[in-house]
Amino acid sequence: MGVSMQLSNNLVLFEDNDRLSVRLYAASSLKAVLSEIAQAFTRKYKIPIKLEFDDAELLRERLLAGERADIFAADDLQNPSALMQANQSSPVVNFTSNRICAIAKPGIIINSDTLLDLMLSSEIRLGTSTPHPNLFEDYTQAVFHKAEKLRAGSFDKLNSKALRLGNGSNYPIISERRNKFVYFILETQQVDIFLSYYTDARLAHLEAPDLQIINLPKNLCFYVNYGMTIINKSHSAAVMLAMYILSQDGQEILAKYGFFTSVMR
Repeated sequence: MGVSMQLSNNLVLFEDNDRLSVRLYAASSLKAVLSEIAQAFTRKYKIPIKLEFDDAELLRERLLAGERADIFAADDLQNPSALMQANQSSPVVNFTSNRICAIAKPGIIINSDTLLDLMLSSEIRLGTSTPHPNLFEDYTQAVFHKAEKLRAGSFDKLNSKALRLGNGSNYPIISERRNKFVYFILETQQVDIFLSYYTDARLAHLEAPDLQIINLPKNLCFYVNYGMTIINKSHSAAVMLAMYILSQDGQEILAKYGFFTSVMR
């Protein structure tokens, strides 16, 4: 993973003393880590950061429709690439990566080798995220397809039994201050095993150490590359923030939250 970014010809650079705030649009799975990176950046350079988090597909649509941001960071490469292909941003940089894992309630005897057996078991309630436009649903489907290659019929069984849980019309609105995995596994006890990003699983485990984090076995592993692009006509402070995210300081914060980064290689 490189630490350089090619800038668009339409990028407007201001003088170094420009102190306009940077508007950073980012996928929800980056909320905790980019909030800390933004705070560290602001302490160092005295440049304020305005953060906006949502599903990457929704953010892409908002930006293509005319909303203004300086940087777009997504939990995929396709959504930021859509802005580049529309000549609205710089080339996309893969600035970090994540992986899919499972979170299990306390008391279940489980490891990577037995994970698929338990996910398929009629006695186990399996949870995943709400459907589109949540990209994680696509990643979950990819894991289910991998399971199908191992055992015929797994895709249909997993797809039909999985509970799509999250904020929505069929479920109570969960406060942003509450961890949804802790809520659904421990508080409401609707789920025994929940598929999630590894980084989100770590946050849930910090809040509830009894929760178990299980890595997917190699034949089910699914990795997610995260892309970042600078929007055209952004000022130089946006470039500084993007480079800070790619720097050793930024990458160390990403690594602290469980992301795969250049400093880990």
